[in-house]
Parts: sequence; C-alpha cells; structure tokens
Amino acid sequence: MLLHRFERMASISGKSIVTTIGSLLILHAAYSCLHYRSLAVAADLPDTSSPPADVVVEVILGFFSCLVGQLLCGPFHQVRVSGGPLLGSIRKSRAEIVAPAYRTRDFDLFNTRTKEFYIAKRAN
Repeated sequence: MLLHRFERMASISGKSIVTTIGSLLILHAAYSCLHYRSLAVAADLPDTSSPPADVVVEVILGFFSCLVGQLLCGPFHQVRVSGGPLLGSIRKSRAEIVAPAYRTRDFDLFNTRTKEFYIAKRAN
C-alpha cells in the first residue's frame, strides 16, 4: 500500500518537474535580461533594444520544456465532433460540442452599428 502511494507520487512529481524546470528557465531568462539591460545602461551601450542571444535560447528552451511537461502531466480530453456537411460519415448519435453552463457567448455574439452606418451612408 505504501509502495503504491510512493510510486504514484513519484510519477506525478517526475512528470511535473519538467514544467517546473521550464518555468525556472523562463524566470531566470527574465532576470538575466533585466540584469543585462541595467549593465548596458551603466556602460552606455548604444543598442539595448534586443535581448542577448543566450536569453532568447533560454526562453525557447523554457517554453518547450513547459510545453512537454504539460503534455506529459495530464490525460487528454476526448473531443466529440458532431456531423456536418464535411463529416457525413461520422455517426449522428454523438453529442454536439456545447460550452459549459458557466460560460456565456456574450463576447463573440455582439451587435455593432456597422449595419446602420452602411444604411445611412447609402441613403446620402
């Protein structure tokens, strides 16, 4: 029983450690970039608009390690597709994709005044 718990905890931390390393890499890259900028201002270097190459590489490595860590951490959720004009071969018994009850579609369903402006412009 105790060994089973330890194996489960070890697998969870083993998978999430990749995400932690990626997050630490990104935080270190931010600190390194700020430190470089402060040294460049003190030394009166002319161009400090772009970060150094090592910071860019560190951010890319951190991003990809966070991505891989998140892909390894959890199971994928199944997406069910309802039938449409291009998906005629898919069974009709599958349920349609519906937004959760706590989400509203207020953001993407809105009315603007462009229709009225178009009508007013055509009238003149």
